[in-house]
Amino acid sequence: MGLLFPFALGLLALALPIIIFYLLKVRREELTVSSNFLWRKVIEDKQANAPWQKLQKNWLLFLQLLLLLLLVLVLGRPFYASEAQATGNIIVLLDGSAGMQATDVAPNRFTKAKEEVKSIISGMGGNDQMTIVLMRSFPEVLTSNSTNKNELNAALDRAKVSNEPANARAALILAAASADRTPGTTVVFASSGAFARDEDLPPLKARLKLLKVGQSDANQAITALRLRESGGGPQLFIGLNNYSTTPARIQLQVLVDGKSFDTREIQIGGGEKADLTLTDLPLTTRLVDARLKPVGNSQDFLALDNEAWTIRNAGTPQRVLLVTPGNTFLETILSRLPNYKLTKISPDEYEPLKSKESYNLMILDSFMPTSLPINSLLLINAPNTPFLPSSGTINLPTFARLEQTDPILRYTDLSDVALSKAQKYTLPEWARVVAADSSGAALIFAGDPQGQRVLGLAFDLHDSDLGVKVSWPILLINILSWLQPQGALDQVTELNPGEPISFTAGSPTEQLSVQPPQGGAQTLTQNKGIASFTDTQFTGVYTLTRRLNLPATATTRATLVTDNFVVNLFSPLASNIKPLDDLGLQGTVTQPSTAKVNSEREFWWPIALGAILVLMAEWWVFYRGFKLPARWSLRKAAK
Repeated sequence: MGLLFPFALGLLALALPIIIFYLLKVRREELTVSSNFLWRKVIEDKQANAPWQKLQKNWLLFLQLLLLLLLVLVLGRPFYASEAQATGNIIVLLDGSAGMQATDVAPNRFTKAKEEVKSIISGMGGNDQMTIVLMRSFPEVLTSNSTNKNELNAALDRAKVSNEPANARAALILAAASADRTPGTTVVFASSGAFARDEDLPPLKARLKLLKVGQSDANQAITALRLRESGGGPQLFIGLNNYSTTPARIQLQVLVDGKSFDTREIQIGGGEKADLTLTDLPLTTRLVDARLKPVGNSQDFLALDNEAWTIRNAGTPQRVLLVTPGNTFLETILSRLPNYKLTKISPDEYEPLKSKESYNLMILDSFMPTSLPINSLLLINAPNTPFLPSSGTINLPTFARLEQTDPILRYTDLSDVALSKAQKYTLPEWARVVAADSSGAALIFAGDPQGQRVLGLAFDLHDSDLGVKVSWPILLINILSWLQPQGALDQVTELNPGEPISFTAGSPTEQLSVQPPQGGAQTLTQNKGIASFTDTQFTGVYTLTRRLNLPATATTRATLVTDNFVVNLFSPLASNIKPLDDLGLQGTVTQPSTAKVNSEREFWWPIALGAILVLMAEWWVFYRGFKLPARWSLRKAAK
């Protein structure tokens, strides 16, 4: 126990003037009276030579001295030593990502993490300060360098868990900058560890305290849901994953346009995946909703990834020009896609063709024109040209390096595709490698030269077995979606939570609005013909409405056109809810959640309360004129 500001004790010297005021004689008012017999004592006091009088027995003096003592103690900031979880400059990184909605701890991990942080706040000393950062797809500073516990608790109460991923790198950069400025910083990381650790996370010049939240890894998730076209109608691909180490039995229900289409029970081993394809979907299929729930003794503590949606948008048909000497792998699929209007010509027919710019997409199969078109391009086995130089061929290449996070390869597996040969291109600066062989030669590449989208396959489809693989229709649909004009809705019909989406307006007067799954349409603002929407934190089906203001006549009026897109949680980081003991972070010292440090806890507030009570008692005595009993004396009281 001690005082944080012991110099305040010097203010006790103010007791001397208080006592002196009580020693000074009271100035008497002169009055004429008929007799001085009853005023003898007053006359004796007035006749004294000294200006002082004997110290009287007075409750006011006692209360005022006691009040001074209490106020001095308050100013001295008394404290007692205790143990705390963190001291000094404290930075709390609170994980608010989707995985923190797991309910393996009551009521959920996020609420439990907030309770742990509140425990740290209650243990803060007088010299401690705290910054709270909420980690979502972007870091949000809830409060900065605050010593006010009420303010900190209020900021913590405002924090809400989201469906978004945690951007740990951005949050750690903020924490590192503060730690560099303030020595002795402690960074408290409240998380289960559901964030990427392969992003070159910055080291911290601070003590690192881990608050591990969560107990179980029991969770099953829908990891993929995609419609694809086939000769017999649309097919549905569903990917499932059991992230628990124990086997699980789940019930999968599929609804097509609001009506139940298929229900089945599936057994998935611990840590295993299950993929299935549903055929014979109605030809009019538009919206598919897949749901799963655990059956029997199986447990699933994260409900957010138990439902997913996929949309088969009609939209405006895209005009596709296929220039090929003959390719059944391309023609068969393109002719059956409802969103594409295919025109096929031979290489000899290309130059005489007029209105080439009217096509949304060109597919050049083993052909390159003398003048490069301005349309989006899919180049297949392109010959050697200055635009795409080739130094020969590669024999028996294999798909050894795949960028699986690239949207072009989503839901595909090319590792078992066999190739007899491929072009060995020297890629220009605008191109990035999507897939390569073991030597690093590009087999699939893509880029945006001067705003024009170009994707290339370095091999002829007839020189591979890709055309007969299950992955081929999915790969082609991904390619076509990526090549469509930037901002078109058909390009992106599926988003991750928190991911923005842009739409291309048909005219400056066109009005666009988006209605999220929870309701409440939001009108979008155009900027140079592009309207963006960023409020995609909820999973579900979103509706885009376009209001086309046509010229008003007797027969025409404003037309409403609607499309849909979906937001799904397809995130292995969020769905794998196993809490981690090591988050892969670097600090000067790493402390577990149970580690304690010495802290100085102030207790001035009960003394301040006592001072208020003494002040009230002094007011009472002053106005009521209460005095000590005559038999008491200050001398006896001192003994």
